[in-house]
Amino acid sequence: MINLWHRFNKQALLFSVMLALVLPMIQLYQRLRSHLGQKNIFLDSPFTLWMGVDGFNFAAVTYYLVIPLLAALPAATLLKKDAENGYLMQLRLKGVLAKVVATYYAWSFILGGLIVALPLLLNISFFALFYPSIVPDNLLNQNILVIHANTFGVGLYYQHPWVHSLLNISLVLLWGGLFATFITAMSLHLKNRFLALSTGLLLQLGLLLIQELHFFSGSFAPMDFLKQSATSNTSFVGMIILTLVMIGLIGVLTRIGARKLADL
Repeated sequence: MINLWHRFNKQALLFSVMLALVLPMIQLYQRLRSHLGQKNIFLDSPFTLWMGVDGFNFAAVTYYLVIPLLAALPAATLLKKDAENGYLMQLRLKGVLAKVVATYYAWSFILGGLIVALPLLLNISFFALFYPSIVPDNLLNQNILVIHANTFGVGLYYQHPWVHSLLNISLVLLWGGLFATFITAMSLHLKNRFLALSTGLLLQLGLLLIQELHFFSGSFAPMDFLKQSATSNTSFVGMIILTLVMIGLIGVLTRIGARKLADL
């Protein structure tokens, strides 16, 4: 993994991080501008204002929609790029192909997860600098609509909101990594790298369209269940099933793609 670190364009990585921070910082500014200086009669706290529960702010909605695209930016197509420019062949001379490919996937997963999770962590942390960490009240804070139908572990949210929020961000990190590795796998089958970068977002949009057909009681779209409080009904079992399906799909695509790499 150390060798691959030198393959990354550090300026491009920094640009990816800054780009991922734009929407969380916009949402933070908008909420602070509209709330600071007013009496806190509803006991607002970081847990009632941050992006994870802000279901109607444009910046927040857009961020969760483009998570697959943001996760792809740091390293998702590096394997494809190195397969085309011959660098992968040099690495094959030093080690087993499976281990080399696994290293690319590990970097893709780690950077893809971090680039979408850290902005959320900063978002809620900045809110904590301006508002006291008051435990939410299910009566006073009815406006945020954190209920069983749209929130995983709603009891934990009202008892230990920091724990619940960090678990939610961890779920975003996991799915950011899954989207990134999915795009890495897809890039092995597509000649156009831009199209490969877009496959995660296209998958997200496809799941949103399926949701509109109302085949399932809970949303299967990551855009919904990755939020701390979704605007649609969510299903924990559905989320687990989709996660396992995603892992299986990545495995199948990688296995087929590795055969192509072996023939290079």
